[in-house]
Amino acid sequence: MKRFLGILLRIVFLSIVLAAIILAGRGLMARKRKALAQSPKFELAAAPVEVVSAYRGDLDEGHDYLAVIEPRRTASLSARITAVIEAVQVQEGAMLAEGDVLVTLDGRQFRDGLAILEAQIAQSEAELAANQANVVTLKESSAYWKREWERDRKLAESETIPRAQAEATAEKANQTRGGLASVEQKSLALEQQILVLRRKVDELRTTLSYCSIISPFAAVVTAKNVDPGDLAAPGKTLLVVEDRSSVKLAFDVPQSDLPVFRVGLAASFRVVGDIRRAVVSRVYPSLNRARMVRAEIILTGTETEGLPLGAYVNVSVVFHRCEQVTLIPSDALIVSSPESAHVFVLRDGVLATRTVKILGRACEEAAVEGVVPGEQVVVNSFLGWARLSDGMKVKAWP
Repeated sequence: MKRFLGILLRIVFLSIVLAAIILAGRGLMARKRKALAQSPKFELAAAPVEVVSAYRGDLDEGHDYLAVIEPRRTASLSARITAVIEAVQVQEGAMLAEGDVLVTLDGRQFRDGLAILEAQIAQSEAELAANQANVVTLKESSAYWKREWERDRKLAESETIPRAQAEATAEKANQTRGGLASVEQKSLALEQQILVLRRKVDELRTTLSYCSIISPFAAVVTAKNVDPGDLAAPGKTLLVVEDRSSVKLAFDVPQSDLPVFRVGLAASFRVVGDIRRAVVSRVYPSLNRARMVRAEIILTGTETEGLPLGAYVNVSVVFHRCEQVTLIPSDALIVSSPESAHVFVLRDGVLATRTVKILGRACEEAAVEGVVPGEQVVVNSFLGWARLSDGMKVKAWP
């Protein structure tokens, strides 16, 4: 009996302890629930995105090219004849006017030859004058003996005079006519001789003019390669002159740009912070060895200020101009085709995809249809577009 009571007491004690543990556990759970209910609820933070407001403006669509500044005209002057240089009238850096004499060659042999030819012409002209006087005299004699022969011939036929007298008159007329033909032929020969001599004089005067090397245009001497006493010869450069009154911006255009590149396109370039406007002046008709076309922009007057020859300048050529269109950063575009793309528009903290039509792109800007000026568009970040989706809540910055 005592044993039964001991077992019963242990069971009661364990039940009391178990009930206490259960009550304590319930109390602890109630306190935890209350504390959990009072704690802030866990929510995902809104993803930060960079946004830019679309705006209205003009967009110039084109390309930039690296151009070199060159003189518009350059001439390497050489002699047309082989001769000793008598004098060099200019030095490097000299400013020249068109027609200025730069180099003088020794032309004594040509001047001497010219004097001899002119003397020969004078002698031939004197001989021609004397011969022409003979022609006049012989013409009169020939006419006289022709009349005498006609008269004696008729008298001989009527047997008024002997036939021998008529034949003698005919012989005299023939001799006079032959002498006239001879002096006329001599006059023709003298005239031809004078003509040939005068042509030689013209040729020699032209050759003598080659002894003075002149400036072909207003220029500056950039190179002097000879001194007095040197021998000038064809093909040997004596001086190099450049026309500084105008310059050209020369650059190469890739073959891919040729369908839209042409003379007259608007261009701009920067000189010490100053933006200057110009137009494409010339496009060469064929590709060079690099499969590119050379183009030039001609600048004159004040347009050339601050442009040292040989320097490089960045030239922006406008192919197409979009006026008063909606502009957004190019980084905001998710391109699906050359003319169509999507953007993420932010409204009330929520993203929405928007299909836009690309009107043009230039540098870091794009002209589009489908976005209203003032709307905020998301600019792509280093994490890319994969982390964004339509209807996603985001936080804009800056």
